[in-house]
Amino acid sequence: MPEVLHPRDAVSPVPLTAHGMTLRAGAMRESVSLAAFRGQADTLRAFVGKEFGVDLPDTPRSVENADGITFIWAGPDQWLLRAAPGTDLLTRLSPCAAFAALTAQGDSRTALELRGPGARAIAAKLVPVDLHPRAFAAGDVALTLAGHIAVILRQVDDTPCYEFLVFRSLAQSLHHELHTAMLGGIPQADRIS
Repeated sequence: MPEVLHPRDAVSPVPLTAHGMTLRAGAMRESVSLAAFRGQADTLRAFVGKEFGVDLPDTPRSVENADGITFIWAGPDQWLLRAAPGTDLLTRLSPCAAFAALTAQGDSRTALELRGPGARAIAAKLVPVDLHPRAFAAGDVALTLAGHIAVILRQVDDTPCYEFLVFRSLAQSLHHELHTAMLGGIPQADRIS
């Protein structure tokens, strides 16, 4: 029987560095998917606004509230929420179960973070997304492929830092692809300013 890995064990806990960039496993986070039932999106938005103090993004964006909970657009009337361990997101969201589907996702996904001055060029080697700062900036999200692997790509900040949310069974493959791209360096023609 194959070994089953916890999301935090899917990739090396030691950050990898090359050419001024760092690739590391993201911090453990609670994750909950939230999907409004048909005709209930406005009710869900009102609940989240009142209880969490944010407007749910209606385009591929992410927002963070004062408690550090990140709300990531994951499709029309769908979001992935991520928070520090112990936040108990599922319980806090339970009142909206009458108008939205809630699913704990903490064990299904893991995050890889790519950070540094060349991160944009390295990420661009793997994703078919225009990552130029005028097209994709801090807070932007893309549901896309990184190579052959489905990911939610989020630009965390303007360092730039990219977060790749990936199903944990594919985390090692994505980690390998990103590390290989990093080791190849950034050809002068591929530098994105």
